[in-house]
Amino acid sequence: MSPDEFKDLIPRHSDSEIVTQIVLPGAAAHVSDENIKYLSLRIAETFGVESDEVRLHVVGSAKLGFSLSEKRKKNGEILRRYRPFGSGSDIDLAIISSKVFSMIWSDLSAYAYRNAKYMPWDSKKLGDYLVHGWLRPDHFPRARLSRCDLWKDLFRSLSSDRRFGWKPVRGGLFYAESDMVSYYSRSVKEYRLALELVR
Repeated sequence: MSPDEFKDLIPRHSDSEIVTQIVLPGAAAHVSDENIKYLSLRIAETFGVESDEVRLHVVGSAKLGFSLSEKRKKNGEILRRYRPFGSGSDIDLAIISSKVFSMIWSDLSAYAYRNAKYMPWDSKKLGDYLVHGWLRPDHFPRARLSRCDLWKDLFRSLSSDRRFGWKPVRGGLFYAESDMVSYYSRSVKEYRLALELVR
């Protein structure tokens, strides 16, 4: 699918339909079905859960072949919308597992109780994403937490794996499929508004 074909679908579908019927289903442009199964299995094995307790979707430019969002780099450079998947791209994953989520949240909760001077603990951006049903590992505390460390070590290993072209592999962890759909529906809504502004 091209960016223009994707744009043409926007007026004909709701935000959640775009996510559930267009963005998530089907093959990923830059990650094979075999490698998606491998990723799911590695996550399940790492956390000692059954393979059917981990569901995984490739998202972003690795899925569609192009990015829908603008991104501002730390140096201020703006990466434009519709940029193709390329040498500098990440492989972004949306991972759904209530069991793995609960394991990691247990570590985070115990850390908060040990380290909070006041209640509630100031979780900063970690909490901002948590209220939407997902955990962003780049906002985990800078502390030794066993299952958070397992997650970081796993994705460090995947990012140096030739299967994925030695590209950074990043994963957001959602408690439920509905949380993931709600989050990406919001992203589609923002994209829809941006599209309307340029018409």
